[in-house]
Amino acid sequence: MRMQQVLLPVIATIALFVSPLGAQADDTGGGPPPVPRKEFCKDNPGKCEEARAKRQAFCKDNTEKCEQQREQMKAKKAERQAFCKDNPETCQQQREQMKAKRAEMQAKCQADPAKCDEMKAEARQKMKDRMGGPPPKAD
Repeated sequence: MRMQQVLLPVIATIALFVSPLGAQADDTGGGPPPVPRKEFCKDNPGKCEEARAKRQAFCKDNTEKCEQQREQMKAKKAERQAFCKDNPETCQQQREQMKAKRAEMQAKCQADPAKCDEMKAEARQKMKDRMGGPPPKAD
């Protein structure tokens, strides 16, 4: 049970840091599923550069917070790698469960796009509340 409680936040956090576009997600929520970051950045270099620049500016203004987040991610990644090295069957099973859950969510979103948009908006707000987000823009 504890592993399930740790796994989801770890995966969500990794996804945020792996994709500089996480903060740039389109709030409309509609459209096709997202493409992998590398492919997206090849097709949209301007958006990727903009997202990187915003993250760098945020980290420049919040050095301690960014460094703390980076260290936490390194620690969680090392912990997860050690766990998977010791328990490869469990890790494989968890990966398959996550893939099944992702497929189920995609099916639900295709069946009811409006509810899916609502859930995405709630998830974004929760993440902003938890992570603090970048400082407000100066007008």
